[in-house]
Amino acid sequence: MISLAGRPLVSVTIPMYNNARFIGDTISSILAQSFTDFELLIYDDHSTDESIAIASSFVDSRIRIFTSDENLGPEENWNRAISGVRGKYVKLVCGDDVLFPDCLEKQVGVLETVSDTGVSLVSCQRTIIDPEGKSLIKKVRFMSGGRMEPVDVIRKMIRMGTNIIGEPVCGLFPAELIDKVNGYNATVPYTIDLDFWIQLLGHGDLYMIDEPLCAFRISNLSWSSRIGEMRYHQFLEFMERTASNRRYEVTDLDLFIGRINCAVQSMTSLMGFKLFANHE
Repeated sequence: MISLAGRPLVSVTIPMYNNARFIGDTISSILAQSFTDFELLIYDDHSTDESIAIASSFVDSRIRIFTSDENLGPEENWNRAISGVRGKYVKLVCGDDVLFPDCLEKQVGVLETVSDTGVSLVSCQRTIIDPEGKSLIKKVRFMSGGRMEPVDVIRKMIRMGTNIIGEPVCGLFPAELIDKVNGYNATVPYTIDLDFWIQLLGHGDLYMIDEPLCAFRISNLSWSSRIGEMRYHQFLEFMERTASNRRYEVTDLDLFIGRINCAVQSMTSLMGFKLFANHE
């Protein structure tokens, strides 16, 4: 696991916007990784709070901060965040989520294993935390660990009516694939991350590490929370569009089951977001 020509093996990149409340925890969790051969790129999307000041307070040669003269929005800023990576592998972390100390070490270990050649995405289970960092669900597990072919992953995703791969913080992928996919697309905002995962799976298998290596934060400040009420219709639209691709072998029964589960998952998510918003 040695980088070449002075380049880091991993690029961790944060698309940041008004994350002053949580960005300190996010950066601290990245700098505390047991795996140290990484760069940390922070792309601020014209924040109006103290996000930049807090990010700038960290003194570490691996950190670089980029600003914007205008607000670009999630899609453009996320794509900007992966445009200048130098690492062999890339992890995008939203500005309110956290990595557990051995996250990079274990995910890089998978991609650096010869037997796992052909894996285009390594993901992991995640913990759900509240605004104070308290664990709400210790392990979200929609699939077992190990290597899986894209067609199996996508059919299961449609049947379950939810993102079974995980949020951006869960994934690590080869940087060489960035030029082979179309980037983040927020046409269907709620599935911007899942759309990107599926693009990556067009170039290889998924490997799921069956333990929580990161935490996804629920708060009324998160983008997921702000668009939560649109979840059902947007996920349904995404499912229908994905199922229309014959390569995924999605059946009518898969879609029928998925529509029911999508409604249940959407109701549960919305109730969760509203509950925590009322307690903040």
